[in-house]
Amino acid sequence: MKKATIKDIAKAAGVSIATVSYILNDVKTQSISDETRVKVLKAAQQLKYVTNRTAQSLKVKKTGLIGILWFKGNDGHLWSDLKYAKTIQAIERHCSELGYHVLFMQIDNLGPSSKIIMERNLDGVFLMNVDQEQFTTISNYFGFGVPVFVVDSYIEDPLFHKIVPDFKESFQAARSLLGEDPQFLVMDSYNNAELVEFIKQQSGLDEERVHVCESIEGLNEFLSAYTGRPGIVLNEFLAHEAAKTHERLAVLCTSHCPEIVPQGMAKVAFDLNDYKEIVRMMDRNIQDADEVSREKFYCLSVIT
Repeated sequence: MKKATIKDIAKAAGVSIATVSYILNDVKTQSISDETRVKVLKAAQQLKYVTNRTAQSLKVKKTGLIGILWFKGNDGHLWSDLKYAKTIQAIERHCSELGYHVLFMQIDNLGPSSKIIMERNLDGVFLMNVDQEQFTTISNYFGFGVPVFVVDSYIEDPLFHKIVPDFKESFQAARSLLGEDPQFLVMDSYNNAELVEFIKQQSGLDEERVHVCESIEGLNEFLSAYTGRPGIVLNEFLAHEAAKTHERLAVLCTSHCPEIVPQGMAKVAFDLNDYKEIVRMMDRNIQDADEVSREKFYCLSVIT
């Protein structure tokens, strides 16, 4: 394979060769925008130009900070502020075990301040429930060598780690618990449209049999067409609402709170302990900017 040159990087980043040279050699006398610097360093990473030793010299001095950025949706459900609480706690706990401090930030539709994010100099970052457009915007704020792990989002970019529940295995487990094929799926809404489509595909159900809950009124109307028939609910908080009018349900506990599932209802949980290895994976990426993991799509293990 031909070794990449600074000319290749300049072409990929859409800048001059001189600009690439200034950035790669960390020349302080030149005024270069953060946006251009990030663009060049990402191009260098994608082209595998930077060696391990050089990568370490290019990285910003480590701060010991891991960021968790949660992108709040517009669904307005009562449980929206709760459904990621256990996940955030697990990530924080495992980061602390490795000596990191966690910075948590909630981001709404008004958008984050790029200045605030850039000033943090995060060593690594978890993005939760981020859509493709938000991801494209905010990923530019993190420089070369800063690992970005995406939770509950389906991002088409091989550079970034993606973490979702094992939907394929959990749907199979739900069918087994129901003792028959489910006739419908009710699921909580996500910001990431690609993830919603991925879940629908994994369910094996036709589009008209899948309901993405935007309102309780819409949920009840959908369920009324399946009275007495078995189905699956994705999210245990949503299951509480569905259980008011429907009984034959299996619940996929995507919020990691199986204890709140109504008594007697079948449930499938996911292993929060998986985040221990996920955080260690991030730590390896932080310590070595050239760390390459073969698996970039991580599914949380199913517990029944």
